[in-house]
Amino acid sequence: KLAPNESVFLVFRNVAQKPAENTLEANYPTAVLLNDFKAPWTVQFDASQRGPVKPQIFKTLTDWTSSTNDSIKYYSGTTTYTNQFKIKKIAKGQKIVIRLGSVTAMAKIQINGTCAGGLWTAPYELDITDFVRKGSNEVKIEVVNNWMNRLIGDAKLPVEQRKTWCPVNTYTAESPLQVSGLIGPVIIHAIKY
Repeated sequence: KLAPNESVFLVFRNVAQKPAENTLEANYPTAVLLNDFKAPWTVQFDASQRGPVKPQIFKTLTDWTSSTNDSIKYYSGTTTYTNQFKIKKIAKGQKIVIRLGSVTAMAKIQINGTCAGGLWTAPYELDITDFVRKGSNEVKIEVVNNWMNRLIGDAKLPVEQRKTWCPVNTYTAESPLQVSGLIGPVIIHAIKY
């Protein structure tokens, strides 16, 4: 089972033995939803990159380009999303996985202050078993987009107010913006093999 455009490497090191079980469920167990983040996200943009100075509260995850605030709409750089989740029980042999849904362009995930890993391609899914604990947990997701939206936003400003430039800029004030940010849905699920 592969997601669209997903690929894997299979390395067979030993002669195969007869499998104890040969069912689809044995190889691909059903994931159990642990958290789907209904609580608002605290989102901190980088003010030095012309983002909002104060943390923003996103009741739902959304594309930055749909914002009416130009410091979010045309933002390019790193943004940190913070939220809490609870784990009631961690069963032996159970894997805890976070799935980001849709994100543009890259993400780095911290669980309880420890870097769990980075994601840059679909399905934007990461095993966080070693970083979660029973009870309350904190997740921080750093999302980085490219500077295309900032170039487009600056093209709408008077020349003296533009802070970005490049020798060959193919973007104009009328260019379409690139979907950016953590779009989600973000979920945490458990899988037991």
